[in-house]
Amino acid sequence: MYEHFNPLQLESAWLQHLLFLLGAGILGYLIGFLKSKNTLHHLEAEIRQIEFDLDQCHKGLYVPKPPVRTAGPLPEPIVAPPAEEAIQPLAAVPHEEDDLKKIEGIGPKIEKLLHEAGIKTFAQLAVAEPSHVMSILRAAGSRFQIQDPNTWPRQARLAQEGKWDELRAWQQELQKGKE
Repeated sequence: MYEHFNPLQLESAWLQHLLFLLGAGILGYLIGFLKSKNTLHHLEAEIRQIEFDLDQCHKGLYVPKPPVRTAGPLPEPIVAPPAEEAIQPLAAVPHEEDDLKKIEGIGPKIEKLLHEAGIKTFAQLAVAEPSHVMSILRAAGSRFQIQDPNTWPRQARLAQEGKWDELRAWQQELQKGKE
């Protein structure tokens, strides 16, 4: 009845069980080693991409895109051509916080989300890509996804430049479109 537990037909089956366990342990170790080596390769590729993006950000050329884990080597990054007007890197922007709630569509909770993401001034919001802002909103949950941040950089630029009358007039037009 128990013959299949003793395939080598030894009087004492403990030795063959020990050999099978040893073989399984070695096989498990090899599989884990190879898998971790593959994961390490992918993580190193991600680090290289992040370092490149950081370098581009410091130069003011960063084009945000969602992070993607790749199965092979990373493609060459796309570099945006320099804009006609110089874009200041975020590090050169003053560190005091602006009242982002003055932007149509931004309330206290969205302002808090933007602050947590590092967007604290009109200057930072003015250079932010709407797709990046939308990714911040998506990450915060479904109730923030109904917002449309496409006008926020332009509104922030007007606020940064102190063009409050022009900003209020445009915001009234935006509000009329919602009624």
